[in-house]
Formats: sequence, structure tokens, C-alpha cells
Amino acid sequence: MGAADQNLVVEQADGLVADSLATQGVPERVHYATGVLLGAEDFADEQRYLRGRMARAHAALYGHGTVAGLRVSCPAPDNPELEVFVAPGLAMDRLGRLIEVRRTQCIHIARWLARQQDPATSAAERRAVIDAVREDTPGQPRLVFDVFARFAICPHGKTPAFAAGPFNATDYVVPARLADAFELTLQLAHTVNATLARPDGDLARPQPRSPKLDAMLAGLQGLADPAQLEAGRRLWCMESALDAWPTASPLNPERLPKLAEHASDADWDRVLLARVSVPVRQADANTFPALDSDAIAAIAAVPAPAADTVQEPRWRDLADNSLRPIVFNPYSWRGAA
Repeated sequence: MGAADQNLVVEQADGLVADSLATQGVPERVHYATGVLLGAEDFADEQRYLRGRMARAHAALYGHGTVAGLRVSCPAPDNPELEVFVAPGLAMDRLGRLIEVRRTQCIHIARWLARQQDPATSAAERRAVIDAVREDTPGQPRLVFDVFARFAICPHGKTPAFAAGPFNATDYVVPARLADAFELTLQLAHTVNATLARPDGDLARPQPRSPKLDAMLAGLQGLADPAQLEAGRRLWCMESALDAWPTASPLNPERLPKLAEHASDADWDRVLLARVSVPVRQADANTFPALDSDAIAAIAAVPAPAADTVQEPRWRDLADNSLRPIVFNPYSWRGAA
């Protein structure tokens, strides 16, 4: 194929991989009748209708977050590359799509820093890393990263197909299958509430509910009368349901608005997994940071806590899993050995 033909094939593949559930259209299913001519778009519409109904039910009933597994760890001992490990597991995004990680994945923080310092990296990107160094505790500078998961579609296999577009080809192929896949990203945690007095601001934190629902929930704590408490709980549940219908982003009607943990509107469908705090050293405010091996070694040497202690971050670990949104059913039967 010529260059123009190849570009068209790439454009068509991109359109095929883009998930149709990410658009907020009116759900329509195919009407079958004898003699009706069906094309590829009709079968795609049928899949879209069935997938969309199930995904919308998941999102409305359960919200979004980690369903099972996906523990993130960044052990301080014997980890010179500062590898971040993401365990196998399952999450659900804001559209109700399942994000399934079948094998342990890893992200290298040391390599990430080296790439940001590479001369090929733009000055703006290097400056962003320098400015991200924060010193919440005096004398302990650190870089804070967020680990996100995102639903993705991965085409694989090739199968012959009729050529599409203003050309003829005898070797035209399309992906044979579209596999549900995932994307893991490591991003600098973004900040909010920055002022002249506090230029570093506060690290953004996910918010499980709206301020209105939080205020209503706090008001329930002071109710002693059982009838008032029951009425208050019912009102809270009703308001939770009535406010649960998602609104489209004002910037793009085919997307949802970004959440508190998202740095930009493009991150709207990412699911937060963990926050990783990395000790660094910096000669001055304009110097690119380097890993502080002494501070990391001190974390690696922390004595073991009591056997029954449950804490986050875990012992000798830099990853904090406690901020992530979760989808949890306390009555689900898990079994135990």
C-alpha cells in the first residue's frame, strides 16, 4: 500500500479502537427483520447497546473504583529503581467499564525521572518536575506521584476485509479481535488551594460525596431519637440517589467532568489506585531532583510494627493505597482457607 493508503488504514484502526461507550448517545438496538441488509455498523450497534446498558447499570449501582485486588506497592528495601508494583485485580471506571489486570505490572520511578531529565524532554516538562518538589515536613523534600488505571481497547490479530475508502486493495486487513485492556500511568500529583503564602498548596484528594451529602451525613451523628435517625437516613439515601445522575462536562458534552483527583479534563476516565511519596534531594529550588538514597534507606530500616497492626502506607513501603475509591460489598462471600 502507498503512504496515503496506510494513513487511511491507521485512521480507521484508531476509530475502531476508540470505545463507543465513552460517548453519551441515545441507546438504540438493531431491529431485525427478514430481508434486512446488515452491515458492520449494525453489528457494532448491537454490541454497543448491550455493553452500554450493562455498563450504565454498573456505574449507577456501584460507582467507580477498585473492586478487588490491584494493591500498589513500592518497597523501600532492595529496590534501587524504585519499582512500583500493581498487583492483579479488577476496577470499574466511571462509565461502568471493567478494568482487569491479570498479571503484576511494574513502573520504574528512577527511569521516569531519568527520562524527564533527558535533553530531548522539553524545558516545560523538566520545570514541572522541579516545581513539584514539596517539603511538607521541613528538611524532607519529596516528589508525590499518583498511579492511575484506565480502560483501553487493544486490537490484535488480522483478518482480510473489503477495502474502504477511495482506493482498491487486495491485501486490506482489519483487526480480528478487540480485547479489553488497560493503561497504567504514573503522574505527578496535582495540587489545589495554592496561595502566595503557601505556593505548594495542598495535594488533591478524592472526594467520595458532594459537600451537601457530607453535611447531611454529619448531621445524622447527633440524632438520638430512632424515628428521627431513620427518617434522616432515608432522606440521605434519597438525596444520594437523586443527585447520582452524572452531568456532562461543560467543555465536552461527550465526557464526564474531571474529579478532584484529576489534574486535567483529559483524565476524566482514569481511576486512582495509589499515591507514592518519594524522598528526593535538591541542591536548590532550580535544580532537578534526584532520589534521596539515604532517606529511602531510613524508611527501609524502620522496625517492624506489631503483628496485628494494619496501616497504610504499609511497613517499609512508599505507596499509600488508602486514598483510592473502592467498590465494596461487605456481604460478598469471599471464603477463607
